Amino acid sequence: MSSLLPLEPSAAGVADRDIDPKLVDLADAEADEILSAIASRTARDILAAAYAEPRTASDIADAIESSVQNVSYHLDRLCDADLLEVVETWYSEQGREMAVYGPTSAALVLYAGAEQSTPSITTALERVLGGVGVVGVASLLVHRRWRALQPSVRAVRGESAQQSVVDSASAFATGPGGVALWTGLLVVAGLFALWYWRTYRPARRRTA
Repeated sequence: MSSLLPLEPSAAGVADRDIDPKLVDLADAEADEILSAIASRTARDILAAAYAEPRTASDIADAIESSVQNVSYHLDRLCDADLLEVVETWYSEQGREMAVYGPTSAALVLYAGAEQSTPSITTALERVLGGVGVVGVASLLVHRRWRALQPSVRAVRGESAQQSVVDSASAFATGPGGVALWTGLLVVAGLFALWYWRTYRPARRRTA
């Protein structure tokens, strides 16, 4: 009779998990713990194997040709250093739970130097303003092109070519130029919000 327990389902790899890169300054205290945890070749092989594919301790031992006891020792240290974590639980045919280990970050980067690794929000806002300018110019060109097609329509309707400022603004807001402007602004705002939540905030938390 086959077991009703799941037997080694596919575990999500680094590319499939919503995790960010880990940036650590060599001057930080965290770097000491990380360097201590990966000081041995075995620990680095274990870390590389987990990045390649989430695995159990026995699978990692087979992959790097080491004993399960040795691998388990280094796994505990790598977890304590917040480099690996249990990402899933598999079950053996006997129903025994087996922890599946995967990396806690999309990449591990140790850096040295005074330059801040945190993305600059000032630079990002400058790019946003530049994007807004491009959107504004593009929307005006769309509006002018659309207006160039209007004289023949007004002539057919017997309308005057002269418009007040209010009428011109209203025509822009309700015409293709206005649509292009608001669509472009929404795209720029969405990209900035995505950058802020996916890049800036995680980087600030890591360097805080």
